[in-house]
Amino acid sequence: MTKGKLRNSLLKFSYGISGPIDEYQEKQLDHLGNSAYLILTLVTPVLLCIAVLLALVTTYRIAFWFAIISLFALFIIVTWYFYIIAIRQKVLVNEVDSGGLKEKRKIAIRRGIITGIVFSLIECIGLIIIYQNYSVKWSYALIVNVIIVSILVGLFAGVLAGVIAWKNLKKFNG
Repeated sequence: MTKGKLRNSLLKFSYGISGPIDEYQEKQLDHLGNSAYLILTLVTPVLLCIAVLLALVTTYRIAFWFAIISLFALFIIVTWYFYIIAIRQKVLVNEVDSGGLKEKRKIAIRRGIITGIVFSLIECIGLIIIYQNYSVKWSYALIVNVIIVSILVGLFAGVLAGVIAWKNLKKFNG
């Protein structure tokens, strides 16, 4: 697979674009990606410096959790901010003919289901790691709590991904 095809495949997968990527979309996605990269590379060292200062002033545990939570929040905020900008600029619109609209909507539903399953697994693994870190005794209630929280996070992420992919489909008469 050539570099351009791999790049376009990754762009299509990441942004939920089902048709071919035109020059406008490619240019705008490159611009948004470069801007996001700059923000991440400028803010990440600042957050890590704050974490080091927290480690010197308070405990390492507080510094560790500050670093983890702030970096995670930074990535989520930057990702969603630029995703919203891309939606407003109509970069992610997928124009499909009337006959292919039903198939593309099925793909949007599948994308939501897959995203939900992946996010549920990630959340479950993350909660298990966190509870193991604190040496918590596992009980039936804790296991049910981990499962319910994981399912809710996955459901939220899946519905959100499916709705976004569905809303980006536009019908044209071609």
